[in-house]
Amino acid sequence: KEVFLDRNYVSITKYDMVEWNDITMEIREFIRNHVQEGKEVISQDIPVAQKEKIQISNESFEALDDISKEIVNILDEYIKPAVASDGGNIMFDSYDPTSKVVTVVLQGACSGCPSSTMTLKSGIENTLKSL
Repeated sequence: KEVFLDRNYVSITKYDMVEWNDITMEIREFIRNHVQEGKEVISQDIPVAQKEKIQISNESFEALDDISKEIVNILDEYIKPAVASDGGNIMFDSYDPTSKVVTVVLQGACSGCPSSTMTLKSGIENTLKSL
């Protein structure tokens, strides 16, 4: 379904139609063989797309209201490093000033784990409230 790569981490999200026990060894073997055969892991086109994404992201950041900018900065400084250390990523999606609800997008290892979602929710709420 999805592969999330970080510096030293690979997180794979699968569809529910198959169990991990049925595919784990096949996935490991595929990754090992792919790398050993010297095949491309990250497409050369990715950096260009990534640069465009970063530019769009910077433009989007400038368009945010002051509270949303502050939330993004807090997420980047305090939350993102902790999430990344567990093989995940967190991105700001939106802030509703009326309901004071912050919406984020979880990627990688954190995206499908119910316990991490609740832990992150509490941690993010506490961090945003304290800062």
